[in-house]
Amino acid sequence: MAESSEFGAGIVVCLAKFSEHLQDPGFTNESAIREFARWDDDEAMSCAVEAKRFPSGDAAQKLARMGVLGYSAKGQGKDWAISKAIEMWANGASDHFYDLDDKAPPSLKMLAEIMIHIAHGFSTECWTIATLDHIRDLWKRSCLEVDKMLGVEPDWGEW
Repeated sequence: MAESSEFGAGIVVCLAKFSEHLQDPGFTNESAIREFARWDDDEAMSCAVEAKRFPSGDAAQKLARMGVLGYSAKGQGKDWAISKAIEMWANGASDHFYDLDDKAPPSLKMLAEIMIHIAHGFSTECWTIATLDHIRDLWKRSCLEVDKMLGVEPDWGEW
């Protein structure tokens, strides 16, 4: 019997488990990072006022997400905070590529490679929203290529 994998193994399993991290409800997920990148002082003030009135409301939750991401900036600047948040997110999401099968399509191998590279902080690169866009594009191409591998004619659809 083969040794079991801690984070999943194969092709479809690895892709599916990574996909879960795209919408993970935690604070360091792709959508929270994108939201933080759009965050400005006026929105922060408006959110703070609404959160004070409704401590359990949407604004309070949004303020908490932005606070968690912004806390890491601590004088380093927003770009640095975004980069660190991307590293934190990649750290969890990349685990599912450790046992990716060699038969995986090229785009999925590239996705795994970049995620593992980002995740372990061995780089001095500054990760940006363009990095997230590239990851999202590789993910989409990977899904389509896996379908083609399986002999299915994929159609991404409109929604």
